[in-house]
Amino acid sequence: MAFRFSLATLLKLREIAEQREERLLGQIQGQIVQSRQSLADLAARREGLFRMREEALQQSTSAVDLLNSYEQVRVVERLEESGRAQLAKLETLRDQQMKIYQDAHRKAEVLTEMRGDQKELFYKELAKKEQGVMDDNFSSRRAFK
Repeated sequence: MAFRFSLATLLKLREIAEQREERLLGQIQGQIVQSRQSLADLAARREGLFRMREEALQQSTSAVDLLNSYEQVRVVERLEESGRAQLAKLETLRDQQMKIYQDAHRKAEVLTEMRGDQKELFYKELAKKEQGVMDDNFSSRRAFK
């Protein structure tokens, strides 16, 4: 007689839901990493533009080139600003997804614990039955002597 968990299907569904939420959380984390890398790249680009402008100012440069340099910096700064806003949205989304994942994990863990408790009880009862059979066998052998 094998152990059967009556809520096995529900446990499997909860585990699948937990895995799905964990994957979504991982995807959001990946997007956050990409967003931070993009911001770091933009900051490096902005610094490079500042250096180029300073070098150009040391030499003679045209007003058009100087205005172009300022415009490039403004474009990069706007991109950084939108990147920071996107990063903030992703971090909020990550926090929400973390709560959803923790809830799914907790639900699956409750069923897993129930399964473990029922399995332990099943094996205790099985051991009692086996001991009873062995006791009966011993008693019947003793009676025949």
